[in-house]
Amino acid sequence: MLQGNVVLKQNNDRMYCDSAYYYYKKKEVYAYGNVHLNKKDTLNLYCDSLFFNLKTDYAKLWGNVRLRDNEYRLTTDSMDFDAKKYMGVYKNGGLVTSIVSDECLKSRVGYFYPKSKDFFFRGDVVYTSNEYKVTTDTLKFNGRQKRAFFYGPTDIISKDATMYCERGWYDANKEEGVLMKNAAIFREKETVFADSLYYNSPQGLSIGEGNVTIRDTTQHIEFSGDYAKSSEQEHFAFITGNALVKRFEDKNDTLYIHADTLFNYMDSLNDSRLVLAYKRVKLFKKDMQGICDSLAYNRPEGLMTMYEQPVLWTDKAQLSGDTITAFEKNGKMSKATINNNALTVTEVDSAKYYNQVYGRNMVTYFDSTSISKVDVLGNAKSIYFIEEEKENDTVVMVKQQGMNRIYSSDITLYFEKGNIKGVTYRDSPDGVMYPMDQIKKSEERVEQFKWDISRRPVSWRTMILPEE
Repeated sequence: MLQGNVVLKQNNDRMYCDSAYYYYKKKEVYAYGNVHLNKKDTLNLYCDSLFFNLKTDYAKLWGNVRLRDNEYRLTTDSMDFDAKKYMGVYKNGGLVTSIVSDECLKSRVGYFYPKSKDFFFRGDVVYTSNEYKVTTDTLKFNGRQKRAFFYGPTDIISKDATMYCERGWYDANKEEGVLMKNAAIFREKETVFADSLYYNSPQGLSIGEGNVTIRDTTQHIEFSGDYAKSSEQEHFAFITGNALVKRFEDKNDTLYIHADTLFNYMDSLNDSRLVLAYKRVKLFKKDMQGICDSLAYNRPEGLMTMYEQPVLWTDKAQLSGDTITAFEKNGKMSKATINNNALTVTEVDSAKYYNQVYGRNMVTYFDSTSISKVDVLGNAKSIYFIEEEKENDTVVMVKQQGMNRIYSSDITLYFEKGNIKGVTYRDSPDGVMYPMDQIKKSEERVEQFKWDISRRPVSWRTMILPEE
């Protein structure tokens, strides 16, 4: 037995304590009181009592255990240390703090390798710094690369966001990371969900893959799709793969736009200003539906322009032309301009008779959800049916009395409840009225007539289904 300021030396290692038992044959040391083990002047271990096998270079430490190197300090109540592998293990709770930064980590179980700066933590892991707080089940951390990997349900809290995932990694040097499996980011104005999310802070770059949803609660707009990329510096984002944007300013009247690819251009505050949709575009709103090949939606101005064979339906009317621009006022469509090959059709008698207005250009005005007036500008043609209502007991019978066909330079038509109630013609109109039994087939429809009701979206859910 050794007592009083005991010092034991082996190679470059030293151990200090108040008293010790040294078993020469077994090469074992039991040390007690103010135990201090120094490894090559780079690693220091402190405890109340210690067992050390000099053959295997393996130590067990108990009571007020502390480990310290040039960067980190660890405290726990008991620990095993393998000097050959340069590995330590604690299993009853431990706390790791950085000497050179504000980092702090605690867990129930910990494995650490001082030479490689690798740490493995498991069970009630909590990491904190001035910038982040991370709680997870399992965490792997490399002190040299400043890279952390987390496994199991993980919550990450920063100054401006709360994040969740069930697997992921973060590189503190590059300020980039990936959240995987049920990944989510919650900010003051925005929530993001995806199967995986990549974020690079210096570049302001975000990439989401698999079931991506980006929801801006202050702007009342939501994007979803299979893949999304966003740049805060360029104020630009795009989403593709079953892409869908929702505008939900009115809870009961959401606007849905679906396309192969959506682009979102933002202002300096990263608020959405312009949405562009490309390829197989469909839109659905309670009072308006449409299809086209590409679309531009200017949110602040309330303008939506449809390109390449656009068709727009509202109430009973179908509008088509080379391009259509819809104007919104207070969340409702107030008018639509149709440029080149402008055509408006309303069904009079199912699959038989149609009111038709055609011209070079057209301006259609709306009252609530119905057409109230149509201005046809250039090469105007109108075909509409005159109806008579007769009341029989409680049943109102509608009967077509004849058909009016009029050609003119310009025409203005007035509507009531979807039906034409008045017409104003300009510049030498050419018109004829046919009784129903004398309508010529050649006069029954304008040459440019089309009725695409089968393509009209009936709901936003069916709208996003893959086309056969």
